[in-house]
Amino acid sequence: MGKPGFRVLRILGGVVVMLALVGAGLLVLTRYAGGWGVPYFSFVSERGSTCRNDLTGYTCSPVTLADVEFYADVDLPEGTQVLSGSYRSTHDYRLEAVLRADKAHAAATLKSLQKAFGRCQPDHPSGLDAEHLSKVCVLSNDGEVTQSGEPSSRLYTVGTGLAKDGTREIALAIRSR
Repeated sequence: MGKPGFRVLRILGGVVVMLALVGAGLLVLTRYAGGWGVPYFSFVSERGSTCRNDLTGYTCSPVTLADVEFYADVDLPEGTQVLSGSYRSTHDYRLEAVLRADKAHAAATLKSLQKAFGRCQPDHPSGLDAEHLSKVCVLSNDGEVTQSGEPSSRLYTVGTGLAKDGTREIALAIRSR
């Protein structure tokens, strides 16, 4: 028969190969599982936000400006900062974000918001600390219906105002019905 030392080496070599294959499989799983939608694994969205899957969908927090523009369907000027924000997707979705546009783009930002969300609604809660802001404007569709008489499938409230330093503060709250 064969030498006993050679047999031990063959067994140890086989164990090492099996462990290497299992390790490589785990490495691939942990690298791509988030993109495949495996619960409790993370992934990076196409627009750069870090997201985490759960049993019913995924949550991105914090969100990038590119994701805010994509999900809110609005074009904001360069230099707009996302101060905080999250996007939650299940069978429905919810985007909440607080943004700041610099002084040079404050007027253009308001025009972009009005183009995307309509005109200012008087006496509507803004979602912002309004006592430190001037020229507060709230854009909302919570009481509107579409041309067909149905309520809109997208519900939003966008509050904005000018801070004392001239920057534009924005609070976005968008969700599906």
